[in-house]
Amino acid sequence: MLVNVVVPVLGHTYMTNLSIDGTKLAENKCIVKPWSNENFPEVDATKDTMRCRSASTTLNGEFCTVAAGSTISVHMHESGPDDRPISESHRGPVLAYMALADTNGEGEVWFKIFEDGYDSSSNVWGVDTFIKNNGKIDLVIPADIVPGNYLVRSEIIALHEGNRVYGADKDSGAQFYPSCALITVTGTGTATPKMYAIPGIYDKNDPGVLYDLWDDKPYVIPGPPVYVAGKAPAAAKVPPVQSQPTSSVQEPTPTPTPGLPKSKPC
Repeated sequence: MLVNVVVPVLGHTYMTNLSIDGTKLAENKCIVKPWSNENFPEVDATKDTMRCRSASTTLNGEFCTVAAGSTISVHMHESGPDDRPISESHRGPVLAYMALADTNGEGEVWFKIFEDGYDSSSNVWGVDTFIKNNGKIDLVIPADIVPGNYLVRSEIIALHEGNRVYGADKDSGAQFYPSCALITVTGTGTATPKMYAIPGIYDKNDPGVLYDLWDDKPYVIPGPPVYVAGKAPAAAKVPPVQSQPTSSVQEPTPTPTPGLPKSKPC
């Protein structure tokens, strides 16, 4: 007898848990509710769902308290916290962004806090490290940002179909796996990093999005540079601090490194 069974899409990933102060929280606690097919990717970089891959247009829920300057961990898995992180064939960069939650992620409100691309010396991608760490991504919350409620957006960009531009055929294009957590940042920071819009940070023709994993060419991580604490001016609405102003210089975009050696795709 044939039985209809709902099987998650193989190889994909979404945020399942958050860790704060070394303690792993309950599944889905302080995480924006994802699509019903939680692990299905976004492939059109122009859609609003690029923000958090959520079915809801309102990105809210329970917030977990985090001190500015501390490290949190997001955990992403294929189908629940006990499953594998993602298929080993889905190589590519790992990134993370933040935005004040009251913006709902709309407009130029996002700044990048983490990226892990490709290390040519060891032939290791960010996704390889992500898998080695069992789906855990450690993120430092910038010590100088304005306290408040924030969205924390982790993202995998899988490039196994990225050798063809999105829309060229039904399977073409990079696959984006964003997920969002909800945190309340405490502290006395006054800095506002330079911010960018999602969607808007990526284009389907960007060299870090349209990329052949099996071609010997440099890889440049897409999107804006990573914000480093102490390198943004104080927010205009915050009274000036009686100290030497911080520099407004952003961290430079990483120098391109040689691409992945040719190998048989998985």
